[in-house]
Amino acid sequence: MLIELLNRVLIILLFMSGLTVIRHSYYFIQAYFTSIDETPVKYRVSNTSLIYLCISIAYILSVFFTGVKLN
Repeated sequence: MLIELLNRVLIILLFMSGLTVIRHSYYFIQAYFTSIDETPVKYRVSNTSLIYLCISIAYILSVFFTGVKLN
């Protein structure tokens, strides 16, 4: 029972991590295409947002290599 609950929480965290990476990718691409047309626009990320992004990427990579299930 507890293992099933933890597995569901890990899947929800994987989904939220994916959304975080997609969000930052979208903003990066948006800043890149805006800078081509006009003056250069830097993609700025705050320190807390950068930490969340790094943790999200690390979690996605660890799930990719090890899996999401607890035994």
